[in-house]
Amino acid sequence: MTARARVRTRALVAPFAFACLAVLFASGASHAQQAPPPNNGAVAERRAIDSVAVRFYAPETGGAARPLFVTERFLAFEARIEALTESFHDAKLPYLERHARAALEHHVAEEMLSRLPLEHAPPPAELEKIIADVSQALITRIGGVIPMAQAAAAEGLAPVEVDAMLRRQAKAAIYIDRSISPILKPSDDQLREVYRTASHPYRALSFAEAHVDLERWFVAERIRVAESAYLQTARTRVRIIALSR
Repeated sequence: MTARARVRTRALVAPFAFACLAVLFASGASHAQQAPPPNNGAVAERRAIDSVAVRFYAPETGGAARPLFVTERFLAFEARIEALTESFHDAKLPYLERHARAALEHHVAEEMLSRLPLEHAPPPAELEKIIADVSQALITRIGGVIPMAQAAAAEGLAPVEVDAMLRRQAKAAIYIDRSISPILKPSDDQLREVYRTASHPYRALSFAEAHVDLERWFVAERIRVAESAYLQTARTRVRIIALSR
């Protein structure tokens, strides 16, 4: 991650409470420093340098004694993912203040939800299948594997880090589906209504042609709505501290 990108990500994160969330946004271009080329003229390898952007905790995550952290690189990656959900635009394009804000909100909600115990947990094989299905829905929501890989490359994330994010999101979705409200298996009637009335990326296709991707897209949308609703009910239990320098 370049110095310019680090400064920009830090500027996107400010101390806030969920009742009055605010994220500062500035380019920080005047502070960016470029590393000098090596003496032998070879191209220097760019290595990702990261630091913690946010510390947070809640009873669901183990309380103040066990805080969780979001790094600048990972928050920037998740902000790019948020931007992709709007229009499937180029993952390398800049993201906005609202994308960073939404990314942080969903990250916190997912960490809380994914750590809650399930009263009727699926057996391991079924759990892995659900995780795979939900991960595919989340990938479909942003336009496919390629934009996901481009967003990860832009922030220097390894595949294992992306996989960890997808598993966290899937586990949060499983908790919502089994403990709050069923969201993972929409009916055909629901999908037909969504196809007719919702603003989705498959308008140019017939319902039959769009069915599989539309279902995945709709499931991912329901997950995001449910996460936001959960966070609103839990906001008094969450403590978030920005650690920008």
